Parts: sequence; C-alpha cells; structure tokens
Amino acid sequence: MKSLILACFVCMMAAACSNTNEKIEPTNVAADTTSFYPIASYIQSQLKYFDSMHADYSVVTTEGIKKDSATAQLTQVMPVIQSFINADISDSIQKKNYKESVFRDAGTASFNINYTPINTRVPVRNIDILMDEQTSVVKRIFVRKQYLNKDTTCTEQLSWKTNEGFTTSISKETNNGFSLNKTITVRVILP
Repeated sequence: MKSLILACFVCMMAAACSNTNEKIEPTNVAADTTSFYPIASYIQSQLKYFDSMHADYSVVTTEGIKKDSATAQLTQVMPVIQSFINADISDSIQKKNYKESVFRDAGTASFNINYTPINTRVPVRNIDILMDEQTSVVKRIFVRKQYLNKDTTCTEQLSWKTNEGFTTSISKETNNGFSLNKTITVRVILP
C-alpha cells in the first residue's frame, strides 16, 4: 500500500513539473469607458461665445495692497486662461491619477462633479464642477493646483463662472514665508 501511495505521489509530482507547450491566452482587459468632464473643451466653447459677442475683458489685479484695473483683449488674458486649460484631466494619461465622485448639492440646485487625486504628485489637487440639476449646464468650475518650483510651493485657486468671467489666485511660499499673493479677476464685458 505504501508503494502504491508513493507511486501516485511521484506521478503527481512528475505531472505537476512537466513542461507543456500549452499556450496561455491573455485575459481581456476591459477598456476604460469612464469619461471625465473635458474642461479644455468647455473653456474653448466659452471663448468662442465671448468672441461671437465681441467681448472685452475687465481685469482687476490685486497683489498685496496694490490694486490695478484695465480693459483687455483676449490675447492679453490668454495666459491666465491657459491655466484653466492646463487643468484638464480628461485625457487617458491624466485621468488614471484621479477618482471621480458625483453628488447632488441641494443648496445650489446643482450636481457637483468632484475629482481628487489618487496620485499625490500631480499638480491638480481638486476640481469641482457645478452643473445645474435641471439643464445640466455648467454653472461654475473650481480648480486647485499645487506644485513645487525649486524651494517654492506654488498654489493656484481657479474659478470660472459660466458666461461671466473667471478668477485666479496665486500664492507662492518659501521656507521664509510668502513671496507672492496675487489675485486676477477677469469679468467679461459684453456689448
């Protein structure tokens, strides 16, 4: 009986260790069908709307206690707008670093789409998009970015209000304290 058990054990070991040329098919990985809200497309549509209305831009810049205001054309405010466009995380490369959550905000009669990073090394730290719950039209977009530039921590707070304008607040802080606190508020002037 012992020899029969030993023989069965040897056969099982030989079968387990045998080299087969059996091809193992890779498992199909499901494609990522999640779509994040395309901020860059939204901003581009806003710019087209402003252009069609022949809008000018009222720009108020506050840095410390100094305040300056001017009327500007699109080309002059485009560097500020570019910060919003650069915050778009809807492409397949960026969106893998974020998770999405959606909830209803009864206080503003909006749906809030929120994106927060899974990877803490990305510069875009938070995006909130408020959509009208009746029309699904975007009311506002809020973006917070934070990144390190040499020994300086840079924080940007961006806010875009549909068909009205946008604000950027930039602060830079070194180990010695704040080196810059600047807010640029741009209002669209429609004829």
